[in-house]
Amino acid sequence: MQETTEHVNHNGRSPLILVRGLEKTYYSEGVPTPVLHGLTFSVESGEFVAIMGPSGSGKSTLLHILGFLDEPTGGQYLFESKTVEEYSPTELAHVRNERMGFIFQAFNLLPRMAILENVRLPLLYSNISPREWDERAQKALEAVGLSHRLSFEPSQLSGGEKQRVAIARSLVTNPSVIFADEPTGNLDSRSGQAVMEILEKLNTEDKHTIILITHETYTAEHAARVINIKDGLIESDRRVDHRLNAHENFIK
Repeated sequence: MQETTEHVNHNGRSPLILVRGLEKTYYSEGVPTPVLHGLTFSVESGEFVAIMGPSGSGKSTLLHILGFLDEPTGGQYLFESKTVEEYSPTELAHVRNERMGFIFQAFNLLPRMAILENVRLPLLYSNISPREWDERAQKALEAVGLSHRLSFEPSQLSGGEKQRVAIARSLVTNPSVIFADEPTGNLDSRSGQAVMEILEKLNTEDKHTIILITHETYTAEHAARVINIKDGLIESDRRVDHRLNAHENFIK
């Protein structure tokens, strides 16, 4: 049975993300495969939320819908108080590029481009002046501790450094929310801790909203709130009483 929690915004503002009765069904040769079965929750600006569940639970499908990479087949999704239907295709592309940042398990870096150019990529499709591109990209790389790697190519970096580049790329447009899909999945424990330390800092110090997708309890409990999904339903939605701190646990 799905548990839902109504999140009241005490500042009188709408939540950044509001999901009501969200459903998703895929069809193959006319045969339906339901994946999400009526999810309801909200995320406030500045929250760090982990969406956790086993493989096949529907968490990646949910991420794709929240990131405007896919559309629901039922229910309602509002981002910054507007539904998908209220955005034109051009507006959707703009929101996805400038208001949302994405970090993927596979890094998705262009191999023959320097790190600075990889981070600068989202700015090519933005309304931000080209005069600001290099400065923004350099600041983003500085935020993840890679200002000394600007001219390196991805093949010259470790897995942990590649993921830090991906984080810098997600930051370069100063988005409303950062979606991190299993960001430590391809990393050793030390590199994973370093990545989680950066995400914690982005949330606590820079006030970025972060939605983390993971199947690992250990990774999820770096967040302030964990939404557990099982078989396309919200199994629980809870606050984390004793959050893990990557900085404290990271052995230098």
